Amino acid sequence: MTMVAPWEVKAAAKRAKLAASIPKEYMIPEHELPPADRLDVSQVPKEFLSKEVIEITELTATEIVDAIAKGKYSAVEVTTAFIKRAVLAHQLLNVFTEFFPEIALKRAAELDEYYKSTGKTIGPIHGLPISLKDQFRVKGVETCMGYVSWITNEPEKENSTIVDLLLNAGAVFFVKTNIPTSLMAAESRNCVFGQTVNAYNRTLAPGGSSGGEGAIVSMRGATIGIGTDIGGSIRIPSSFSGVYGLRPSHERFPYLKVANSLEFSEAIVSVDGPLAVSLPDLTLFSKALLAQEPWKHDPRVLALPFKDYEIPPRPLVFAIESNDGLVTPHPPVLRAIKIVTEALKDAGHEVFEFKPYKPEEGWNVVMRAFTVDGGENIQGDLDRSGEPGIPDIQMFIKGYKALTMSELFTFNKDKLEYKTAFLEYMNCVRSPSGKKIDAWIRPTTVSASVPAGQLKIRYLGYTALLNLLDYTSVVIPVTKADPAIDVATPAPGNGLFKAIEQKLWEDYVPEDFTNGPVGIQVIGGRLEEERMLAVAGVVDAALKS
Repeated sequence: MTMVAPWEVKAAAKRAKLAASIPKEYMIPEHELPPADRLDVSQVPKEFLSKEVIEITELTATEIVDAIAKGKYSAVEVTTAFIKRAVLAHQLLNVFTEFFPEIALKRAAELDEYYKSTGKTIGPIHGLPISLKDQFRVKGVETCMGYVSWITNEPEKENSTIVDLLLNAGAVFFVKTNIPTSLMAAESRNCVFGQTVNAYNRTLAPGGSSGGEGAIVSMRGATIGIGTDIGGSIRIPSSFSGVYGLRPSHERFPYLKVANSLEFSEAIVSVDGPLAVSLPDLTLFSKALLAQEPWKHDPRVLALPFKDYEIPPRPLVFAIESNDGLVTPHPPVLRAIKIVTEALKDAGHEVFEFKPYKPEEGWNVVMRAFTVDGGENIQGDLDRSGEPGIPDIQMFIKGYKALTMSELFTFNKDKLEYKTAFLEYMNCVRSPSGKKIDAWIRPTTVSASVPAGQLKIRYLGYTALLNLLDYTSVVIPVTKADPAIDVATPAPGNGLFKAIEQKLWEDYVPEDFTNGPVGIQVIGGRLEEERMLAVAGVVDAALKS
């Protein structure tokens, strides 16, 4: 008889508790759901949900808050619609970690009463359902971060600061979503809740660590979700899930009281930000949050109110990077860069090929930043329960030792010197016509998603470098992998990281990546959220014209 480890019993009980929190009336009977071999389930909600639910959930967040403000929908109607669609998303993709519709509907009813009695909305996102990555604390709801050792069955006693501020702005929270163990992986699987999969191809992953958010937003179980990003964890799920995402600079949005691995490490800093179904929704979120003056609630946030940026009346200048010189991306990603380049040219903008400053040196600094504690924090949380963790995180806990104080000082010096040299390099970049650039465009990842649970996230340099630099980045969906177009070729052999590149290209079987979304990053400097949202709008418009 096979013995069941205590951690497995604890994890199973947590899954059972989650399942019990989902009212049966919101669920589609199991036998009616699409078979496992139906890979693209992105349009399945339209086959099962009512016309009214589809009408509401197909709107953008910007359209929803406008409709509620005009009295077309109540907050309860909108919240109920998204609860139903989110449950179906969970049945198809496995996205939930916590589900609390009772709290959400009570909150929505209170907002409706306020609107009825005053004739006004409580704030700019009045009645808007928003999903949360598991690490955001919600009073009365549990947080386990994908660790068995964090399962205590004790609800949180207070909210994360960003949750409080968005509630003040009118938000309705109803669900928290899946992550990888420790957050330190571009996947979304753990020993508690299992694997989350991709709406466009269920053999693929939705990315990570905010993969549950990417998945639920891609299915329109929410129009806006909140993720975090320490190495690409908002941007990779945005790209893999075909949605928009914003990685703001550190000190722009509040992060106080957010659960985390490597908490309080300043070697490389996590930020929070939105994933959304449209670019204007990223702006809506940013305006609504900053209108709450988060610098009065989190001492790390700078006092920078949102200021609309006006695009100059001239062609813009874009530095386009298709390859960082270390690892060449797969054919679908290279095609996405080509699509963007041609679209911007056709729109009359100036584009030119660009190479960043010493990316190998930057990657080495990034890896040192991720492992300054020698993996002690992550390993400690695993050891407390006895769970094995997931293979994806072994690179951060094996083969490293914690830095001494003297070594940490040296690391901080090296990090600052690299960031300074990169800044000086960017200040000197000019287009062939001698103009300064308006934005830098580069791939988000090296592939159009990856096969779920197969440890094939080979390289994170296209996102993690920007965490080191703390640059603002907006992700825009561009295309989807098509095996008829994105044919396999031998590894280019151009990258300095030849072994990684070779393995990455060996992984590329075009049929395995079918329909995997591909997004690109539109990048600016530190604290340029408003400008980059506006410039990203130019890129998005060019792609859609």
